[in-house]
Amino acid sequence: MRKTTSSGPGARRLLITAFGRFDGGWNCSEALLSRLRAERDELQSLWGGPVAFALLPVRAATAEAELARALATARPTHVLLTGQAAGRDALSFERVARNRVHIAVADAYGRVGTIGPVRAGGPTERLSNWPDLPGLVGALADAGLPARLSDDAGSHLCNQTLYLALEAAETAKPPFVSTFLHLPLLPEQVAERLPAAARHAQCFAMPIEEMARAVRLVLVHTGQTTA
Repeated sequence: MRKTTSSGPGARRLLITAFGRFDGGWNCSEALLSRLRAERDELQSLWGGPVAFALLPVRAATAEAELARALATARPTHVLLTGQAAGRDALSFERVARNRVHIAVADAYGRVGTIGPVRAGGPTERLSNWPDLPGLVGALADAGLPARLSDDAGSHLCNQTLYLALEAAETAKPPFVSTFLHLPLLPEQVAERLPAAARHAQCFAMPIEEMARAVRLVLVHTGQTTA
């Protein structure tokens, strides 16, 4: 049975974000976001509430403003951040965001190197408040999808954005929960030998159909957990 979609004040509202072009090539998270946009009606039916999308530029200097704009527009109860992680061999759900920004591979505007803390004077770490992440990873594994929990979101835009989202969640009205989903490269990116793939002698890849299936399972499991 398909779930009905409610948009009232008590409805669950999901925001899914991705990043744009990065590291000398296109970004698998942007490709996934485009796929999910095309499936919005199905996703909203599974979720039982509105699903919004935001594409964020890979720019450290504007990360806070871009995220704040997306949050203000969607007013979500759940924020699923996604990004590319070349070299990972599984879908990785990040549990920890650290108060540091060090860009090893230049962002889309050429900035590279140590920038400093995400938030001066902020806590060293912020922990994901997404419900039942271990159970979610188990549900994906049971469905044949490689997935794991991760305590290392890196020090680039992915970590920065998760830190900022968890900070914003502390005072948001309505309150929201958030985690970051790191995605392996797509087979097409590996075949094209994009710079992100070329740095790894053996680069695991996951088809976009499997990534989209994983997101649908995230919605189902989280909806059941928070029902």
